[in-house]
Formats: sequence, structure tokens, C-alpha cells
Amino acid sequence: MKSSAVTIREISYRSGFSVSTVSKALNDKQDISKETRNTIKTIAKKLNYIPNNFAVALRGKRSKTIAVLLPSVTDSNYNQALFYLQKSAENSDYRVLLFQTFNSEERETKYINGLNDGSIDGVILVSSDKNHKLPHLDNSFPIVSLNVNENQSIEDIKQSSYNSVLNVLSA
Repeated sequence: MKSSAVTIREISYRSGFSVSTVSKALNDKQDISKETRNTIKTIAKKLNYIPNNFAVALRGKRSKTIAVLLPSVTDSNYNQALFYLQKSAENSDYRVLLFQTFNSEERETKYINGLNDGSIDGVILVSSDKNHKLPHLDNSFPIVSLNVNENQSIEDIKQSSYNSVLNVLSA
């Protein structure tokens, strides 16, 4: 069964331009004529081409993805935090990858270790425990803690979530 994702190779084949030329055109490189860029972009649009985020991440050393680990999405404080974390991340053109730990430190460590493959730019660890210790693992990304509890106002959760995204992106 053929994958439905359109690749640069397919655009190259359909346009008659080399893969290199197609890549340069799609990335608005100035050494490609405007006419060639427009032709390639028109073909890409007709084919519903979407850049492969993993390939872009490898090239740019950024995945544009933040992992959020929280105990449970069903808790109202946690789902409020998740709501504002995702909104803040999207405002910075980042995606959120969600993991539920179900209050298990073992799961938390397992998820963080599994994410150490370059697929994310940072982790936000949501907890209601102010004394929750961040895992001391050898990671290629920052880990930021976000403490949320039932006594916090929605505005406080919103601001704390926003600050957590800023902290993970600036680390």
C-alpha cells in the first residue's frame, strides 16, 4: 500500500526539476528563479504537499515539538494546564505531544528516556506536588516543572503554563 504523503521526490518527478531545485524552491532560496519557484510551489499545492517535520527537525536541529507529561487529563486542573500549554506552544509554532503518567515515576522516567532521540525540544512535567523532583537523566533537552493544584485560579494556571512554555523554549 502506497503512503499518501507527497514527497519532494514526487514533486521533482512531476515538475521535471531536480530534487535539489525543488527543495530550494520550497525553502525560498534566492538562487532559484521566481518563475521556477512559483511553478514548483503550484505543483506542491496541487499535490497537497506538507513538509516532513522530522526531516526539517534533523536539518534545523529543532523538532518544533514539546512533550507534556501529566498525571491524568481527566483532572480539571491538569486539563486546564494542558489547554493553556498547547495554546502557548502553538503561538510559538510548536506542537504538543502528550503523555499521561498516572502518577507513576517509573512511567515518567520511561517516557523521558524514550524521548531522548531528538524528536522533541523539551519536556514540561506537570504535577500537583511542589516538591516533585525532576528526573536527573542525561537528556538532550530541557525539562521544566509546572506545579498545578486545586487552589489555583484559572488565570494563575494560564500564566504558569505560558511561563513554562517560554522556559522550555529558551533553555
